[in-house]
Amino acid sequence: MKYLRITYRLTALALLSISGLVLMSIYSPRSQSRKNDQNVAEEAKDVDDKKHLGITQKQKNIREWWLKKVVAIVGITLTVEGDSHKGSALWVANHVSWLDIPIIGSEGAAFLSKAEIRKWPVIGWLAEKGGTVFIQRGGKNASQNASAKISETIKAGDRILIFPEATTGNGYELKQFHARMFAPAIDHQLSVQPIAIRYLDTQGGVHPAIFWGDESFMSNLMSILGASGIHVELTFFPILEGHKFSERKHLAEHAENQVREVVEKTKLR
Repeated sequence: MKYLRITYRLTALALLSISGLVLMSIYSPRSQSRKNDQNVAEEAKDVDDKKHLGITQKQKNIREWWLKKVVAIVGITLTVEGDSHKGSALWVANHVSWLDIPIIGSEGAAFLSKAEIRKWPVIGWLAEKGGTVFIQRGGKNASQNASAKISETIKAGDRILIFPEATTGNGYELKQFHARMFAPAIDHQLSVQPIAIRYLDTQGGVHPAIFWGDESFMSNLMSILGASGIHVELTFFPILEGHKFSERKHLAEHAENQVREVVEKTKLR
């Protein structure tokens, strides 16, 4: 049964990826249509461009539909507590699995990613058309450029998801939220919504298929695709207004404390 489940889900994900490519191609505005190879190469080097600001509402709808389908195919059952902010905002969540991205993103958010992902076949193209904000890590002005790009995207009407722990956790403990990740909210007076995500088994503990440990991505992917009974609890907290905090450290601590209260009630097994 496990191997049949993996085969079915892999096939379904492959077909979904093709559907995503077709739909995003159809609904891409002229300004985002394919240019000649020279221009594409130049744009790949220019990580400060503003192409992501051109994403249409139709593309956002396709992004949300596509991510919901990913969650359904993987076999996740989802419970949402609280209200996700419908306006533009910086979403900050604890990080447990690669599944965090499609699950939280299916509620209506774009993502932050390293610039190299844009060059990946299929995934990079879909990510770009879905409004992913690509940033160049390292360099003298990397932090300022990333902060400005996040702010531009949010003020253009989208929501951006980031993981302030800057690494994945084990699902029942929360690592410290890095204050530097909240710089855009303070520098550009953005709204921030903390989010807690928990992956539960039938006994209320962390589902064993979720935790990466020393697994490779492919190994973990196969474990999750072959698993059953994964229930996800997503909790949205009230909006925090960046302009009400004098320091990013205080904002980070406030968001961290809210998320910790939910994450650390998960049973340890």
